[in-house]
Amino acid sequence: MKNVSKLIANLSPEKRAALLQRLKSDSGKAGPSVSKTNADVTYIPKDGDNYYCHVEKPGNFSSIVLKPIEIIPPKEDQIQIKVKAASLNFRDILIGLNMYYDPPGVTTTMGTDYSGVVTEVGENIKKFKAGDEVLFFSTENFKAYQNAELYNVIKKPKNISWEEAAAIPTAYMTSYYSLKYVANLKPGKRVLIHTATGGVGLSAIEIARWLGAEIFVTAGTEKKREYLKSIGFDAPMDSRSLKFADEIMERTNGEGIDVVLNTIAGDATVKGLELLRQYGHFLQIDLKDIAKNESIPLAAFTRNLSFTALNMGWHPEKGTEYMNEVSELHAQGIFKPLVCNNFKIDELGRALAFLSKSEHIGKVVLKYY
Repeated sequence: MKNVSKLIANLSPEKRAALLQRLKSDSGKAGPSVSKTNADVTYIPKDGDNYYCHVEKPGNFSSIVLKPIEIIPPKEDQIQIKVKAASLNFRDILIGLNMYYDPPGVTTTMGTDYSGVVTEVGENIKKFKAGDEVLFFSTENFKAYQNAELYNVIKKPKNISWEEAAAIPTAYMTSYYSLKYVANLKPGKRVLIHTATGGVGLSAIEIARWLGAEIFVTAGTEKKREYLKSIGFDAPMDSRSLKFADEIMERTNGEGIDVVLNTIAGDATVKGLELLRQYGHFLQIDLKDIAKNESIPLAAFTRNLSFTALNMGWHPEKGTEYMNEVSELHAQGIFKPLVCNNFKIDELGRALAFLSKSEHIGKVVLKYY
């Protein structure tokens, strides 16, 4: 996860001014100011209640409250799930600030990644039953009880916590599909993982190690690079500098690498393309340059390179297959759970403020009642 300042630089002048105003804390540092969430003032949930998160004043994280709502029975092809945990993504910050642009077909409600217990199933559902533990995708404003489509629900590995399960969907869906199926990463190949201490980065490390690749990593702060050293990387590079390109060429004796998992906008894209050797794959996860319709030099493609932009969103045709594979690899202990920074559901405002500062490692997760 990159610092919010990187997003600010790519906004229009009007939106940039608005976002900067909203992100000013009392100390002047980046990050929304949250003095106290008032979710517990208006409503205190009881076990068995359904509720959702509501932003009473768009742009003010302190105004997020829990509101009661009835439990709606699942439709014939749906699975009703009592949520145990949910993980946050950067889009949740933008939605909370009322600054999220609606991509076609993507719902603008907070929350996408969850874990929980099945409470009821529609009449056409045979694969799951009440009591099953699952992880799933949904877009229902962090509701306590949600009705999910079958293709968005996966059995939860029994050897990981609710919080660790909720951290899986978006991060692992992105990195697993990118590295295994698009880049066809395998032993003997080299991969560069940018901003490697976020959810996508850490999941990509697990996947690349499993696939037997040689891994190069970057991170934006000394603290994050120290963490990467603690999990086995001798010399993590700086994601906020372009020096990584020269360092990689030096370490590989000028040979370069095979795959770039890119989460950085701007000149890093060009540098990454220059690093790729014959038949290399450039996997573009960051979408800001695409939104700005930026161009890239094509000369590098004489080396038979491929460039793939990935915005996973919903991928129902293949998503279930990929996520079942990821769940099984967790169950076998091959993939380690992601680091989780846990908050209670009624601390959503604080969790979003914490996420926006981009100082954390891993995922930010909400625990339910």
